[in-house]
Amino acid sequence: MSKTVITTDSGCNPRNMDNMVPCIVIDSNEINYYDMKKISTNEKDTIEVITNEEAFLRASQGEKLHTSSPTINDYITLITPYLENDIDVIHLSMGSGISAGSVNSSQMAANTLNEKYGNRVYVIDTLTAGSGGTVIVDYAEDLLKKGQSTKKIIEELQKIKSKILSSYYISKVEGFISSGRAPKEAILSDKLSLRYRIDVNDKGKLFPKGVMHGGVHKQFMKYLKKIVNPSNVEQYNPNYLALLITKLNKIELEEAKDYLKSLDYFNEKNINEFMFYSAIASYGVEDQVGIGLIKK
Repeated sequence: MSKTVITTDSGCNPRNMDNMVPCIVIDSNEINYYDMKKISTNEKDTIEVITNEEAFLRASQGEKLHTSSPTINDYITLITPYLENDIDVIHLSMGSGISAGSVNSSQMAANTLNEKYGNRVYVIDTLTAGSGGTVIVDYAEDLLKKGQSTKKIIEELQKIKSKILSSYYISKVEGFISSGRAPKEAILSDKLSLRYRIDVNDKGKLFPKGVMHGGVHKQFMKYLKKIVNPSNVEQYNPNYLALLITKLNKIELEEAKDYLKSLDYFNEKNINEFMFYSAIASYGVEDQVGIGLIKK
C-alpha cells in the first residue's frame, strides 16, 4: 500500500501547520505576507510572515488588509518533496465558493506535478473554510491514522464534505464587508448593531443564517445553543468539533465551553479554542467565533 499525506491551505485553518500552504495577506502598502507560515522558494524568500495577532491588531486599528490565494509555486514547493519520496498527496483546498483561486491554483499545481510524477496528487474542493475546514482536516487525518488507502480516503472525504457544518458568530460585519465576502443582506445592517450568524451553504458560499440584536455575549450563547442543544446534539459526530476565535472582549468563552461539556457528548479534547489564522483575523472583527461540526 502506498503512503499518503494530507496537505491543505490556511483557509482551512488546520490545527497543524506542517503540511499547510499559506495564503497571502496584503497590507495597505501592497506589501505581501505569508499567512502564519513561511514557504521557501527562490522568488519568495523575501516574503515575511504575518501572525494572526498582528493581522487582527492592524485591521482593528483601521488598516485595510486583503488576501490572495497561494501561488502555484507555493503548492509545488510544499508537495514536491513528498512525491520524490514516493508518497501520494491529498490536498484539501479552501472551498471554491469562497476562494475559487485556491482551488484553481492547487489544481494547476497538481496537474503540473502529475505530469512529472504520475497521478499522485489529488485535490479536493472542501466547499468549506475556517472552522469547517478544521473538522474536515481532522477527519482526513483520522482516516490516515487508521491506515486507509489513498483511494478510500478520497472517497470518504468526497462523501463527508456535504455533511460539514461551518458557522460563524459575527459581532460586527465591517471586516467581512471590507473583505468583499459579506453577504449583501449583511451590509445594510452594519449600522444597526446587529449580530449575525453566517454559515457556509452546500455550494460553499457564505450566507446569513440568522440575525440577532442585543448584547454580544448573550446573543452568542443563544447562537451556540441553537446550533447544539440536548434535542439535536446526537445528529453530530461526537469526535469532531472545532471552536475558533479572534480576540475576545465581550464573549466569555469559558461559559460556552462549560455548556458544551455539560452536554456530555463531545470528545472533551476538542472543546478547546484556537485562533483563526491571519486570513480571517485580517477582518479585524473581535468577538468572532467559528464552530465546525460533522453531521452523521
